[in-house]
Amino acid sequence: MNKVLLFVAVALLVGCAESTQEASTEDDGSMAAKAEKDAAVVHTVHGPVRGEVNDGLRVFRGIPYAAAPVGELRWKPPQAPAAWQQPRPALAFGTPCWQPRLEGFYGRGPIERSEDCLYLNVWSRAAEGESLPVMVWIHGGALLIGHGHLPMYDGGALTRKGVVVVSINYRLGVLGFLAHEELSAESPAGASGNYGILDQVAALEWVRDNIAAFGGNPNNVTIFGESAGSWSVCYLVASPLARGLFHRAIGQSGGCFSAQPLLAEGSAAGRSGHAVGASLAELLGAADLAALRTVPAATLYAKIDEAQWNQGGLVYVDGHLLPEQPAALVASGKHNRAPVLLGSTADEGTTLSFGTPDIDEAGLRANLAQFSADHADQLFDAYTEGEAEREPEGETPDYQRAEQQFLSDRYFAWQMRTWARHQAANGDPAYLYYFSHVPDLGGEYGTSLGAFHAAEIPYAFGNIHLGFGDGGQALAQRDSDVEVARLMTGYWTNFAKTGDPNGEGLPSWPIYQADTDQALELAAAAKVIPHLRKNRLDILDRIHFAQQAANQTAQQATD
Repeated sequence: MNKVLLFVAVALLVGCAESTQEASTEDDGSMAAKAEKDAAVVHTVHGPVRGEVNDGLRVFRGIPYAAAPVGELRWKPPQAPAAWQQPRPALAFGTPCWQPRLEGFYGRGPIERSEDCLYLNVWSRAAEGESLPVMVWIHGGALLIGHGHLPMYDGGALTRKGVVVVSINYRLGVLGFLAHEELSAESPAGASGNYGILDQVAALEWVRDNIAAFGGNPNNVTIFGESAGSWSVCYLVASPLARGLFHRAIGQSGGCFSAQPLLAEGSAAGRSGHAVGASLAELLGAADLAALRTVPAATLYAKIDEAQWNQGGLVYVDGHLLPEQPAALVASGKHNRAPVLLGSTADEGTTLSFGTPDIDEAGLRANLAQFSADHADQLFDAYTEGEAEREPEGETPDYQRAEQQFLSDRYFAWQMRTWARHQAANGDPAYLYYFSHVPDLGGEYGTSLGAFHAAEIPYAFGNIHLGFGDGGQALAQRDSDVEVARLMTGYWTNFAKTGDPNGEGLPSWPIYQADTDQALELAAAAKVIPHLRKNRLDILDRIHFAQQAANQTAQQATD
């Protein structure tokens, strides 16, 4: 007996009322299934995509936001992808961009790599008609490695706080940042290099044009990133090409306030982009740009690895993406004016000094003198005084830890305070943090690395259950871990919604002001601390201003 006949027989036996109830239940089930099926399909300007729906969470993976940058499109600004008509499966993440395969703490192992890599991912719980704040994640990795879909970057937990989350891939290393005189000559903008940052601009344009279909508000977009992702946030804040594409910015351990190299001429910041491109062409024996474009990516990376070729500076002041030094653009108020939330971790230098030999007093003094001969003694005193206090009476300071703390401040804490000060000077809101919570990685590391570089990421995403990195280093889930994740997801999503991280159930976080120099210490017992590492960062300020003056004098002498 088929389903229809069975239904009729049952209806005759039990009566019309029950048959109506049965039909209603069946209709409700069919309607729910249809609604879920429809929710999995979203129409973008390039064509429909089909994601997956699970308990109200819609996930769309591997959506192309630009054409594959291959062949003639290698080392060109991103182009629009070809349109499609039928729903495109968005169930698998896009392949990571070409990059070296690294082992070790930040290594990703034997990942797939492709030049066809310009994809993004969307997580949304928005109901029909909603227009929620959007958070766009830019991954780190020194602009050399990484991708947008590590487990700890999963956006599902953040969406429970009322936001839509997007993560992206962008071109890396030599395929993302090579400048060359011929490339500049063929460009309508007269510029080359910086393609990885241009990819990020293209991804933000995709968000502007498409995110409303996923329940996101294109007029309330927050960009956030860590390490090189935070550098990228800084470049986007500085660049006129990103104007109007975002409305708030979160920088985690990375700024752009040191001098960047120039496109067409050498400077104190390093070789010009054109000189770097010429050196690669020479290494590969490529007579011209056409020959460079025909070198397979695998061969390109193998040759670079074999020769230990160093690309040097990656992002150039090119007159296009960056009309001036990014520090100058932000200091003068020519940047994209938006509230920012900024900070660094307490022990950035622990993992970044992996593989280097232990250092003694003579080695520390030599390293500090190499950085600034005029200020080496001041730096030595500043960084060993605190370490001496940590040791038992009569013991020598921990010079290795002093070196690690110097690296933390030089590359991270100083950058973030400088960024906050520029914001405050322009009258724009800035919130400064200091992440001191120490994760327990278990295994060989445990808590020995302190609040290491990138330690805050799983907490900011609410993903401590997914572990750190590629999931290989599982995080303990102590009460303190759960509390730090609660605080960070609350602060981050509040900021995305309103430009102010404060909200119910969260300790008060004051706007940054240079005179009080207050930062929020992010730990299980979060608290406001004044004058974060003031003595050390003030010395780094003096060194920066002295180097800046010397560079200007040298430039004037050559003009």
